[in-house]
Amino acid sequence: MTRRERADAYRKRDFNCAQCVLAAFGDLTGVPEETALSIAGGLGGGVGGTQEELCGALSGALLVLGMLVPHTGENDLAAKRRVYDKAAELRRRFVSRFGCTRCGALLATEPSVADREMAQALGSRRICAVFIVEAVRILEEFLSEEGLCP
Repeated sequence: MTRRERADAYRKRDFNCAQCVLAAFGDLTGVPEETALSIAGGLGGGVGGTQEELCGALSGALLVLGMLVPHTGENDLAAKRRVYDKAAELRRRFVSRFGCTRCGALLATEPSVADREMAQALGSRRICAVFIVEAVRILEEFLSEEGLCP
């Protein structure tokens, strides 16, 4: 099963967008499923379902990125800059694909015909299914370019 399929399978089990993305990368992060689902539990729906903050799918992708490009050393400005630069690029790619990053704004935007068809193919009436699988695709592509993902 691909990571996109895993993320969509979590979505079909009613996990939030952040949980779906983070848990789908367990093979790379080494984070057990239960832990991943716990860590990302409050990040769905633009933080606690408010739709006011960052899309949960992108939040989950950024959690994965942080584990694979860690900044854990005290006063390690180079590592901090490295993860910030990569996080900014990941965000840029998400914006390039969807136009923004805020959950409520994403949900208020009229989805393209292709995105509506993709959601339907995923068996969902909600466009969030597309945000989830596309966040996984964008992250995989980025990590592959960085040599962090096969």
